Amino acid sequence: MRRDLFTVVQLGASFAFIFSAFNSQGLIEVAVLRKKAETAPETGITTNSGYYSLSIIYFFFTFFNLVVPSIVKKLGSKWSQIIGASGYLFFMVTFLYLNVYLLYFGSAVLGAGAALLWAGNGCYLVEISRKNKMERNSGIMWAMLQSSMITGGIFLIYVLRSGDLSNSFTFIYVVFSAVIAVGILVLIFMPNNPGQYGQQNEEIENNLEEPLIQSDILESTAPPQSLGEQVRSMLAMSLTPNMLSLSVLFVYSGLEMTFYTGVYTSCLSATQSLKTFSDLVIPYNALLIGAGQIFGGIVTGALGKALKLRSQHIVFLAFVGHMVAFILAYLSLPYDSTVHSTDAPTILAPSLNLTLVISFLLGISDALWQTQIYVTIGAAFKDDPVNAFAIFKFFQSMAACVSFFYSSFLFLPSQLLILVVGCVASTLFFLKVKLSIHETIGGIEAVREREI
Repeated sequence: MRRDLFTVVQLGASFAFIFSAFNSQGLIEVAVLRKKAETAPETGITTNSGYYSLSIIYFFFTFFNLVVPSIVKKLGSKWSQIIGASGYLFFMVTFLYLNVYLLYFGSAVLGAGAALLWAGNGCYLVEISRKNKMERNSGIMWAMLQSSMITGGIFLIYVLRSGDLSNSFTFIYVVFSAVIAVGILVLIFMPNNPGQYGQQNEEIENNLEEPLIQSDILESTAPPQSLGEQVRSMLAMSLTPNMLSLSVLFVYSGLEMTFYTGVYTSCLSATQSLKTFSDLVIPYNALLIGAGQIFGGIVTGALGKALKLRSQHIVFLAFVGHMVAFILAYLSLPYDSTVHSTDAPTILAPSLNLTLVISFLLGISDALWQTQIYVTIGAAFKDDPVNAFAIFKFFQSMAACVSFFYSSFLFLPSQLLILVVGCVASTLFFLKVKLSIHETIGGIEAVREREI
């Protein structure tokens, strides 16, 4: 296996460990804290502490995306990921010493760490990717990352079949903490300078494939920017035509992420006609979301290459998948299931099989969108990927903050309408950016031909 490909697999494995714990935790956090509010009131935990914790995470995630590029440039993409992942570990450990103030502090630490982790991850992927390999690499990493939904779902099924969440509380969070620690260990053993493998492979292949980022960019010795300069730099980039167009995709990715990770599962648990499956309906759907995510990674990776799928084809598949999922959710879930338990009538009778189909479509469509966002950023902003990925995460997390807020009072049809509009707009603006990139590359090649 090529060294650059091996490093991508190693990166995907580390994220699979980290997020098998974190994503599983996210499915049960509100329920766990509600039980703790009843059984351990001395901790200060309330029935809404889970929602407050989530809000704090995304607030700090959004804020730190403004300052994280200068930190990534100083620490390097590898160590930024390691330190960021440590924030996830700290958050898990707070549940072993549960206290409301420690929980909220841990949520803030996780939000800051998440900004550092994801900005570093995007930069690391771009650094290691040779020309035309960013799509393959992002697909591999995304598929491995989303295997976490499979392992997490299996783990939750085991717990819910074998015992109660309250009785298994300590065991669950010890396992989560240990799994994240393993993921951090995998990150530690990754190469400090991944770009060197792209350059070595380039020499071996007689310059047939160039590194996506040239060595003079990777090894820049420019002095680090101040916070004010960094913010101005990000603002200037965010006002460029391509970034303004991409910001629509970034916002939509935050909205749809909120829907499949939180809103959709809350609708399932609130639908009375699905109560016959008890709490197992959530981990079952987690398995199908994970399966969809993995299949989406395969579509953008090996299968996409074999079928010669272009970015436009992949985004069209994501568009169709999301639209079908939103329509099925509208037809089969009660309109008020986002805010409380309900047995309101629906056009289609809710069933476990139908919810699983929706989950699979949500999973595969999200994977297709996310990988294309990574690829497009890598192509459009390869000279400054750190700022570009930080802007992406800023808009995504800001949208998630707003979405989680309005999800507490907006009924399902209104939320689905927002998603449908966002999906259509994102598809159109993506095509606009791809056309702009194609025209830019064509212009550069024409200039080179004239020079020759």
